[in-house]
Amino acid sequence: MKKTFLLILSLIAFSYASKAQTRFGIKAGGNLANASVSSRGVSFDSKSITSFHVGAVIEAQLADRLFLEPNLLFSQKGFNLDIAGLVSQKATYSYLELPINVVYEVVDYLTIGAGPYLGYGLSGTAVVTDKTTNPNEVNSQDIKFGENGDLKHLDYGLNFTAGYEVIDGLRISANYSLGLNNIDNTNSLNIKNNVIGISVTKFFGTR
Repeated sequence: MKKTFLLILSLIAFSYASKAQTRFGIKAGGNLANASVSSRGVSFDSKSITSFHVGAVIEAQLADRLFLEPNLLFSQKGFNLDIAGLVSQKATYSYLELPINVVYEVVDYLTIGAGPYLGYGLSGTAVVTDKTTNPNEVNSQDIKFGENGDLKHLDYGLNFTAGYEVIDGLRISANYSLGLNNIDNTNSLNIKNNVIGISVTKFFGTR
């Protein structure tokens, strides 16, 4: 039900954006990705990894200083986890992601916004280091998505953004996405993504 609602919302957003006064842009930047990880009420101290995102954005004007901004991004997420100093795991996974933000221009060129995002897991890797051996034993394995995989395909949550257009058509922005869906597929963990991102967007066209 949630997946269907978000998909319909995405289609409506892109349909509206295609008809309204719009600017199109390309977007790229860095991620500081992490996840809240817990099991049976016990939380683990996960650490961030650095990754990236790249994609396209449409800016469609809704009203004076108010805009709808659907994005279509390739984004890498993940986390580092150390268990009692004995075993560490670095998980990195890739998503096709659709954030849909409503953005308000507070003053000329300065914007703030928020909205939902929908992500679809594509692939991933986990690097596990056994620190009890000398030298440490390191193993890499694929992370599988889907009904019989390690993680669910679907990720969704809330996205928050603030940006400044340093010159006409070039925006620098900070983003935070808060995952609301437990992406673990094994019923043993609760994993929810969260990502801080810095983006540079080049818009084409005029408002």
